[in-house]
Amino acid sequence: MKKTPKRSAAGQKSAAKSATSSKKNNRQPVDPDTQFSPFYDQVGAPLFTIVVESRNQLRLIAANRCFLSASGMRRAQLIGKKLQEFIPEPSCSRIVKMCREAVRSVRPVSWEETYVHPLETKYGEISVTPVVDKTGRVTHLTGIVNDVTQRKRSEMALHDSEERYRRIVQTAEEGIWSIDVRSLTDYVNPKMAQMMGYEASEMIGRPIDDFLDDEGRALLTGHIRRRKKGVSEQFEFKYVRKDGSYLWAFVSTNPITDSSGAYVGAIALLTDVTARRKAEAEMRESEALFRVIFEQAAVGVTLTDSTTGRFLRVNQRACDIARLTRHQMLSSTFMDITHPDDLQLNLDNMKKLRAGEISTFSMEKRYLHPDGDITWVNITVSPMWKPGEPPARLIAVVEDIGERKKAQLALARTSDLLERTGEMAKIGGWDLDLATMKLFWSQETCRLFQVDHLAAPSVDEAIHFYAPEAQPIIRAALEHAIEYGTSYELELPVISAKGRPFWALSQGSAVKTDGKVTALIGTFQDITRRKQAEKELLESETRLRAFFEQASVGVGILDGQTGRFLELNQRYCTITGRTRRQLLVSTFDQITHPDDRAANMHLKQRLSAGEISEYSLEKRYLLPDGSVIWGNVRVTRIASEGVHTGQHLSVVEDITERKKAEANYLREQEFNQILVNHTSVIIVLLDHEGHMVHVNDATVNILGYSRNELLNRTPWEVGIMRDAEITRARERLVRLFSGEYNPPREAVLYAKNGRTHTVALSSIATRSKDGAIDRIIVTGTDLTERNRLQNEILRISEQEQARIGHNLHDGVGQTMTGVATLMEALESELRGDQKASASRILQLLQEAIQEVRRMSHSLSPASVKNRGLGGALQLLAETIRTNHRTHCTCEVQSDICIDDPERETHIYRIAQEAANNALRHGRPKSIRISFKRLDELQCELKVEDNGSGLLKRNEGSQGIGMRVMDYRANLIGGSLEIKSKPRGGVCVICQFPCGVCHSNQSQGKRESPSMTDHGIGGGI
Repeated sequence: MKKTPKRSAAGQKSAAKSATSSKKNNRQPVDPDTQFSPFYDQVGAPLFTIVVESRNQLRLIAANRCFLSASGMRRAQLIGKKLQEFIPEPSCSRIVKMCREAVRSVRPVSWEETYVHPLETKYGEISVTPVVDKTGRVTHLTGIVNDVTQRKRSEMALHDSEERYRRIVQTAEEGIWSIDVRSLTDYVNPKMAQMMGYEASEMIGRPIDDFLDDEGRALLTGHIRRRKKGVSEQFEFKYVRKDGSYLWAFVSTNPITDSSGAYVGAIALLTDVTARRKAEAEMRESEALFRVIFEQAAVGVTLTDSTTGRFLRVNQRACDIARLTRHQMLSSTFMDITHPDDLQLNLDNMKKLRAGEISTFSMEKRYLHPDGDITWVNITVSPMWKPGEPPARLIAVVEDIGERKKAQLALARTSDLLERTGEMAKIGGWDLDLATMKLFWSQETCRLFQVDHLAAPSVDEAIHFYAPEAQPIIRAALEHAIEYGTSYELELPVISAKGRPFWALSQGSAVKTDGKVTALIGTFQDITRRKQAEKELLESETRLRAFFEQASVGVGILDGQTGRFLELNQRYCTITGRTRRQLLVSTFDQITHPDDRAANMHLKQRLSAGEISEYSLEKRYLLPDGSVIWGNVRVTRIASEGVHTGQHLSVVEDITERKKAEANYLREQEFNQILVNHTSVIIVLLDHEGHMVHVNDATVNILGYSRNELLNRTPWEVGIMRDAEITRARERLVRLFSGEYNPPREAVLYAKNGRTHTVALSSIATRSKDGAIDRIIVTGTDLTERNRLQNEILRISEQEQARIGHNLHDGVGQTMTGVATLMEALESELRGDQKASASRILQLLQEAIQEVRRMSHSLSPASVKNRGLGGALQLLAETIRTNHRTHCTCEVQSDICIDDPERETHIYRIAQEAANNALRHGRPKSIRISFKRLDELQCELKVEDNGSGLLKRNEGSQGIGMRVMDYRANLIGGSLEIKSKPRGGVCVICQFPCGVCHSNQSQGKRESPSMTDHGIGGGI
């Protein structure tokens, strides 16, 4: 039950105030039960209020739900009733007496009452507090009832257990030894006499120093002096048995005093630890060599101050993982090397660990190295302090080393000497009454099994605490002891109620009455430490041998003076190409390449002299067949308990393939560097921001900038691009880093001297190991000279076509015109069939003249020069309508300005070739030519037809005409697109940059020659 003193006080004051006010106004007092019901009902302990009436009559006026529930009565049965009306005797008289005492003394009064419940007897502690008015008169009593049933039961159970403890100690399997004030033995139990090899009677009356050697006698005086000062101690001590052998015991000793506190002797519990000390000594010897190997293992171990987080001790592997020296580690905290994103979780776990909410924790986190790199580690952290002690140090195992819990049950003293001695020895007692089959466990036994000490289990439940494989053994031992009265002593694995596995020494002995077994008593001892020491010794030796033989590196032990091998594993033999027998008769230097022996010998001498504790060296080994391998060897001095043994531990790793890979890598790197720097192609490496992080020699030579002027700057910051190209370059960069494909493109770059270069650019993204795009490689081929030559070819071609056109017009055309005139005169002179034939010849001759004129005009497009581009396109449409009898429309926007005559010629040729292709391959019924502006900087030429479409014109194949159109579009800085229309026909679209014509630049100002001179070539 919970006490609520603050709320009770508030209730008292309110009740007193209410009563006083009621009295002054001559009214009935306000019922506190109604006034304070919400408050009372929220309290988890029984509360009540009594009004003090005249002649000290006591009437109950308020009670909360908890009070009603505990009394088993309804509110109407209690409220407003005098105490005598509902409390039976003799309890009523006692309660009234205590309440009147509180009224008389005006002080709180407490006493205990026993309440006989239908199901069980309960015990309660009642406290009443007087409430006074302004005149000092007690008007009310407020009270609370605390349930002390559990405490009373514990006291009775403790009293009942004392006798059982006494019997348990008499049969304890731990040695108990007491001496008097003169240090003479006055009692030893049977187990103590057995441990010393004496009969108990042989030890009684003898001084304790009879059982010690000279060293023990020298220490005894100090121990006796401290006992006389009242000091209790625990220590390990050596005794001499009857046969002269030594007994090592763990001693828990306490002084014995009389009622006045004077020293009258001492008592001690002795646990035989001889076997454990022997196991520990053997383990220390084996761990000396293992410690050296452990320093080279792929696991880190740190000892950390739990308050500051500072490293107190670390092994070399922990330093390697953190990429810090040992000095740097020891001057750092775990917070310094933990990634900020993982630090809070780490600190939360540390806080829980220090608060005792968790006993250990494991987590994955990142180490942040000084160079900014990150390493993920798996750490397991355990406390180094015992329960009840202030948090001190933590041990952390880094990587995949299993958690090694080091938990130790706390030993608490009880109220009597017998319980304390059993707890100090970690011995629990038990007895079994065979008549009732009721099992009793001591507090220490309950602690070992992690169960409530007031709820001892049944026999079957106790047996089930043993591991499954041990249950038949303990059950058989119990049955045999019950039937035949025998004793047993077993070491078995058990599992506590909370799942803690441990090893126990279980002992039992029969108690006989009149020759009949009536009970079993025994002890229960946690021997996990001894078992763990034995297991760790075996595991240490097994682990050492397995590590030694199965290591992926060669491991050998050498004589530090001679360099001769003393022991080695098979991997060492494999690496050096020799058998174990051959190596055991060889020295370290004999298998080393002659060129590396001097360096190796120098380091070995420094190691032997103690100047260094270890060294690492990459050297060559000479195999028996004369071949050479490379090895990375690490040699360490072997010490045992800090003393150098004169032996060295050598660990060697075959790095031949790594050396070959390094050489190949260097050759490949040199080749790639030569290839990049001696090519004529521009090669640039860009980062995420577009900064140039590498440029080759060709880039420097073509653009005329030095490397320092280009590196760590973007192309647009350097000034090798104009605004339009900068926008496209940034868009291409974004697409590339988003994983999209960018086709090759021609761009104009500006060199430092102002010269322009037309470059065919290609881009490709490089990816990191995780697949993310990290950089862009841009290559560019300088097309400036090629384009100049191509333009020259086009210019010469245009000139040659014009010359041929003029020759056709002026030479062949004029000659054929003269022949036609003669034929016309001849026709007029002929008659009959001859006249008809001459007329037919004249007709054919005139058609030939027209064809020659069309050819001459198509080869020499004078219409563009004379009419302007708009007029030439209109004339092209008119020629198609006239000569090919095909409907053709032409729409030209008048404000488009083309300043360059060559660009006008290219645009006209694209329109002429598109129309030619449509008439030649599509047989269209109509053709539409449009020339308009898309925006301030872009224009569009579109030629559409409704012919057969691309499917009948070998769609996908590019003839010479299409390639020439595409090339002309590139020359004017534009793009060409050919589409197939849904209902038949083809649409040729050419988009290119252009300006705006002012009034004096209008194309309509040019002179418009006749259609005959500037048609599509006199007919296509």
